[in-house]
Amino acid sequence: MILRKPYAFFIKYFRLINLIMAILMGILIYRTGIIAKFFSDYINDYITASNGFMIGNYMSIYSFLLALLIIILTIIVLSVFIVKDKPKKLYIFNLILYIGIIVLYGFDYALMNGISETLLDIRVSKAASDITNIALGLQIIALIMTLIRATGFDIKSFNFATDLQQLDINTKDNEEFEVAVEFDRNKMNRNVRKTFRNIFHTYQERKFLINLILIISVIIIIFLIFINRAIYRADYKEGETFTASSVAMNIKNTYITQTNQNGKAIVDEKNRALVVVKFDVRRLTSDEEQTLNTGLITLHIGDKSYGQASNYASSLTDIGSPYTNEALSEEFTNYILVFNIPVSEINKNMTLKINDNISYVKGELGAKNIFVNLKPKDLREVKALKEENIKETLSFSGSILGNSELTIDEIAIDNKFKISYNFCSTKNKCYTSYEYVTPTATGNYFKTLMKIDGEFEEDTAANIEGVGNLYYFLNKFGTIHYKIGDNWYSHKIDSQLVKPKTGKDQAYYIEVNRDVKNASEIYFTFNIRDYNYKYTIK
Repeated sequence: MILRKPYAFFIKYFRLINLIMAILMGILIYRTGIIAKFFSDYINDYITASNGFMIGNYMSIYSFLLALLIIILTIIVLSVFIVKDKPKKLYIFNLILYIGIIVLYGFDYALMNGISETLLDIRVSKAASDITNIALGLQIIALIMTLIRATGFDIKSFNFATDLQQLDINTKDNEEFEVAVEFDRNKMNRNVRKTFRNIFHTYQERKFLINLILIISVIIIIFLIFINRAIYRADYKEGETFTASSVAMNIKNTYITQTNQNGKAIVDEKNRALVVVKFDVRRLTSDEEQTLNTGLITLHIGDKSYGQASNYASSLTDIGSPYTNEALSEEFTNYILVFNIPVSEINKNMTLKINDNISYVKGELGAKNIFVNLKPKDLREVKALKEENIKETLSFSGSILGNSELTIDEIAIDNKFKISYNFCSTKNKCYTSYEYVTPTATGNYFKTLMKIDGEFEEDTAANIEGVGNLYYFLNKFGTIHYKIGDNWYSHKIDSQLVKPKTGKDQAYYIEVNRDVKNASEIYFTFNIRDYNYKYTIK
């Protein structure tokens, strides 16, 4: 292998190296210019600037790679200039500048990445515009100075001609020498040891330059890690409270389902599934009309992103209340968001991404992407049946109802019930009066009334819509089963609200089929997503 000593090569191609750097700088000036123009347009008219916005039209990985290539070429030139004691201020300036350009591009990318989904704070957009314009001006200065080196103007300041004479390039720095590569193990070991010795001696001789490069590299790595983890990104788990865009949030639970509360499929069960995210949220401002911008929230699985499928939320009210742009309270309120994903993605790691504007996260102020690691519970597979009898407490622990409980102490079935109450004609004159509670006249079957003395204790943390008491719970989840002779019958409980108009009675009255009055056995079943319950009352 024939190699040539580097300094003569560097002198010969010095202008070409600077010309290459100037071309790369020119390309980056153009890229920085369109970024600066975007922020300027955004400040003047953010609606027009955001319309049809695609970040790939402004920034890409190539912008970072070009800046990195300029840094590498600058370090090469600077290292030779340090060794040969040549003017090096320009290249130190270029090195610092383009390290800063990489950091600036990272900051601008983080802001622009979520600009189609959220509105930037005016202070942030102005700051980004100002910093980007300053960087543009500094890049133009660096380009002009580098072009001077590339064209040879003021080349005498480098005194390369004297170097060529003094260094005797023709006999030393430009001489060819042969390097033989063999695979003799002993020789290889000697060469390895020799290489390490040479590296050590080279380090001793060039300690300043090598330490400078190492320090700069470490600073860049540490700074980029800090920017990414502390400013551009914050990670949380389910159950942890965080702040984002003037709200406090806590992702409580995540579920996977394909059916509504009655077990009817609402998506193609072979190909699609729904991820239901249940969360608490409250506002942090005094603005009573503040809402949650759900457009900031997306589900990420691997490198894929999924937006919300709000049209399914109304079929999942047994899991929670859909968020429909309500004004937020100062107290935590529970809602659900729904995402439609392929079945093939179910067992992969899922994260909920919230694009934040300006807020304090983990003690730092800045533009952030918040990621919450999700641990979804699969509601598609029904677990074993749980059974209890009348006067016993049926616990729904483990299901979407949380720690809710049902207890029925007594039942009675009749076509009407007589309720007594006091009727007072004057302040001091009252009579015992009576009222009859009967089924309503509406419906498609003959009815009788079932009087139930009992209680449904709702776990308010579960926030299941429409289950505030025993009557609503039975109507939402209950199916009655009854036996007449040797045959079993059943129907969903779909009762009108029946209660005394005048008298006071703590019992609940539900409408059931008239045949239930003659049943020998009666029980309720409750299908709570992935749990089935049986409660025998007769």
